[in-house]
Amino acid sequence: MNSSESSAAGAEMRRRHVLALVADASADGQLQGLTAALQRVCRAATAVLGLRGAAVHVMAESDAAGVAACSDAEARSVAELQFTANEGPAWVAFRTRRPVLVPLLDAAHDRWPGFSSLAMVHGVRAVFSFPLQQGAVSFGVLDLYADRAGPLDADGLVYGAGFARAATDLLLDGDTVDREGELDAGLSASLADRAKIHQAQGMVMVDLRVTLAEALSRMRARAFASDTTLLDVADQVIAGILTADAWTSGDPPGGSRP
Repeated sequence: MNSSESSAAGAEMRRRHVLALVADASADGQLQGLTAALQRVCRAATAVLGLRGAAVHVMAESDAAGVAACSDAEARSVAELQFTANEGPAWVAFRTRRPVLVPLLDAAHDRWPGFSSLAMVHGVRAVFSFPLQQGAVSFGVLDLYADRAGPLDADGLVYGAGFARAATDLLLDGDTVDREGELDAGLSASLADRAKIHQAQGMVMVDLRVTLAEALSRMRARAFASDTTLLDVADQVIAGILTADAWTSGDPPGGSRP
């Protein structure tokens, strides 16, 4: 066996091992189909690499993004921070189509001040983002969160890429739609969340007579100041809690933050 054949055989063995690890992982009982399968990818990666959590983002060039799956609720909160702050390694990995490895999140504060400071509150000290792509097309990111600073070793990088490939294959298999033609429940909920944000964005634009971009910036600033998510702010706008008068006041609903 020559070197190229040996390399190909080794890659196939690693792929099968990753798939076996994913198959052995568990998913929450209420999840089904693609969402459950992606959660198993997140949980397998978390367990094998000794991480704090993992999440799969589905992303588009229009800046639309959603958390398709996560290892647990804490990982979802961290993943949502990147959309709230409009910055972070997942956005860079998606746009450059290359892994973005951040072994010391504290050192990335100047680059991503909003995301890094909030993620560290959740106990995250390092982030490793692997793009989900097929050829030249990128459609998401696998985020890995560590509770300790430091790089992934060589095996960690190989397995990180392997789990990203597994998530990519799941998304490409066409299981986003069930037998009745309905969108997978988890992805449908993620898209519904984004629809809420866009609805609220339009309402803020009208209330404050600003552009759509400025409306979204205001919502992100409110989420950051309130230590909450952009989706929570959108819910408040749609419910009528955040009215034009509330936007012009200095404090978020429920009181100010120090």
